[in-house]
Amino acid sequence: MLLLQALAFLAGLAALFATSLTLLPPAQLHPFAGGATLLVMGAGILAFACGYFFFAVVGYRTLRSAWRRTLAVLIVLFQLIAGGAMIYRYPEPAVLGVMLPLLCVSIFLFTSFVWPAKRDPGYRPRRWRERADQMLPPK
Repeated sequence: MLLLQALAFLAGLAALFATSLTLLPPAQLHPFAGGATLLVMGAGILAFACGYFFFAVVGYRTLRSAWRRTLAVLIVLFQLIAGGAMIYRYPEPAVLGVMLPLLCVSIFLFTSFVWPAKRDPGYRPRRWRERADQMLPPK
């Protein structure tokens, strides 16, 4: 589990640095790009990386917590939609080379942390309670 969390942290760093170096210059060069487009792209990249940092920090706890699992599903859905939008918006080879591995890591983290979904806290054998008539001394 620790190895998967380290992978999530490295993917978060890659999402911050590699994606910003790859996506922000084309966003500035396109004629439709303005100040708002650059802000939206920066916020999307930051949110994309924060999703990986979420898995790096609380990844092992998502298996047993229903609300964390729901939050993780929403994060992965956002990553898939935002990554697909970035690929659709900028179909350049450099963008594909950065975004496709990040999307594959998102799906891998989903199948590692969210999909197993253990509902019980672990195996605990039940202690059979003694009935009241068995506890009385014999007559």
